[in-house]
Amino acid sequence: MIASYTKAILIHGDEHADMTRIAAAVEREIFLSGYYKAFGFGSGPCRLCRTCDVDGSCKHPYQARPSMESCGIDVFRTARKNGFKIEVVKNYDCQANYFGLVLIE
Repeated sequence: MIASYTKAILIHGDEHADMTRIAAAVEREIFLSGYYKAFGFGSGPCRLCRTCDVDGSCKHPYQARPSMESCGIDVFRTARKNGFKIEVVKNYDCQANYFGLVLIE
């Protein structure tokens, strides 16, 4: 799927940034600008519901986005290839980095 896109926006944030919400908002703006294939990825697990109803429909389909890592994207490699210095967080004193991605075509 990723190979069918030619452009992307990589979004960087810290532990206070909600990458999933940001990616969904950026994706929406790009979609409304005429790029109907825009597709956003957040980071980490979905936190929109306290408990996910895996047997039913998503309660937040317009906000929920898969994470980059859940789709097989190597986040460390992607970040590093785009100039971000990212290392494994070894303890609570290390600064965490979070990334979102919006594919554009």
